[in-house]
Amino acid sequence: MRRYRPVKRLIETRKTGEGKAKVATKKKFGNILWQARRGSLGYRNVAIIWMLFGSGLRVNEVAKLTVSDLVHESGEIKTTFTIPSAYTKTNKPRAAYIVVKGHRDALERWIEHRRDENVFMASDSAYRGLSPESPMFAVTKKGRYWRTMSFKDKKYSDAEGNVRTTKVCSSMQTLISEIFRNGGLPAGSSHSGRRSLATWMDEKGVELETIQKILGHESPDMTLEYIDPNLDRIKEAFNKTLSRIKLPDFGRQLIDE
Repeated sequence: MRRYRPVKRLIETRKTGEGKAKVATKKKFGNILWQARRGSLGYRNVAIIWMLFGSGLRVNEVAKLTVSDLVHESGEIKTTFTIPSAYTKTNKPRAAYIVVKGHRDALERWIEHRRDENVFMASDSAYRGLSPESPMFAVTKKGRYWRTMSFKDKKYSDAEGNVRTTKVCSSMQTLISEIFRNGGLPAGSSHSGRRSLATWMDEKGVELETIQKILGHESPDMTLEYIDPNLDRIKEAFNKTLSRIKLPDFGRQLIDE
């Protein structure tokens, strides 16, 4: 599979809000994490942000995760986990990953906080005592009663024009939008984590096929749409490669002839 970049994407100017989720810089990501840590649900919110930026999940996929999706029966956090087809926008399962230390630490802290707060606990010690089928990211009501996320039906058209229905968690989407806004990413949306991860990996030279696999895209063209073009970096690459190549001496050539 060949790695390429459509020229149009390098020269066109996009305005905020034209259907593309805003990509965060690494510094902005740090600001978002800082904002997420505030409040009584800071441990949970930081872990949610990491699932978006660290695993490349959609907001609704994060909202549907259960304890057993991310945690082994032994209590260890999984490195690779499966997002069930019932969670995904495409109705197809895909693999996802939790490998970065900061990401794993965020989940560890949230799990320990849940244990301290007795949130959806089981009667045995499996899964660190958490109920395996309970939502990984529960919410509170008036700061005292723990409950699950609520979902609403949303209709959309797929690539073939078929009308489908999916479950959306508007409360988590609202939460993420607020954290993004306070973290300095007002144009951020539910896809900002996925697009940021793809762009960061591309900037580090990660192969397109690898990014495609991480995001669960069927086509590399779709993955390219997630990667912000960086014309300055492309110019630098050309200059480093070709800048020392000189034109031939046309005048001498004519004299010799």
